[in-house]
Amino acid sequence: MATDWTPLIWLAALIIPLLVVKRWLSRHLQGIGLLLSGDPETATLVHYLILLPGIVLHEFSHYLAAKLVGVKTAGISLKPQAKRGGNIRLGAVKVKKADPFRESWIGLAPLISGSVAILLLARWQFGVEALPILHPDAVAKTFISSLQRPDALLWLYLIFSISNAMLPSESDRQAWVSVLLFLGLAAALVYVSGVTVQIPVSLKRSLLTGVTYLAFTFGLALVVDLPVALALFLLEKLGEAVLHRHVEYP
Repeated sequence: MATDWTPLIWLAALIIPLLVVKRWLSRHLQGIGLLLSGDPETATLVHYLILLPGIVLHEFSHYLAAKLVGVKTAGISLKPQAKRGGNIRLGAVKVKKADPFRESWIGLAPLISGSVAILLLARWQFGVEALPILHPDAVAKTFISSLQRPDALLWLYLIFSISNAMLPSESDRQAWVSVLLFLGLAAALVYVSGVTVQIPVSLKRSLLTGVTYLAFTFGLALVVDLPVALALFLLEKLGEAVLHRHVEYP
């Protein structure tokens, strides 16, 4: 399975849907809290508590990644905070300025740790093999088999919380432009110079294996998120009908 480029296709196909669903869930978790409570602070607190395990993992991933590459930190916050434009920051790590490569690593850390955590849950709790098969029915079977466990809701909740907090935020991605530009220019220079770069088979296999794991993580996150999104949609419509209130999303 890791001998062709199929995992890259799956990863590319899953990124946009996952981002769209994540954004929808974030907005509507906040919106339903506001609809039911009528209080913005309570709505933020509900949103924060639902994603708390993922938020803790996200922020400590930044913190540990900074320590690993020798970048100083000035504290970690695990409190929700309102920002301009009506956005909510659910946590933060103050990191000193560094070069784009180290900043990119720090920004990427929650995605790596979150993916590893979800894969471990899938392996230990749902019996997924060491290298999951990238096929829609494989992800669906993993989800369906998990429902047969007595503690299924707990582990599915953890996957939901981690997956919806692991994607890099806008501030996490700030240094990526410089790094991607550098890598793109380096690749263009190699191409123009006519130098042939042979990627070792072992390195190619390792990269494709990593992509396979990441694509499976995205797929499982989507399979867990979609029923939750449907439930939230129905709950919001029911709340609007009963309470005669409506939440306007910008």
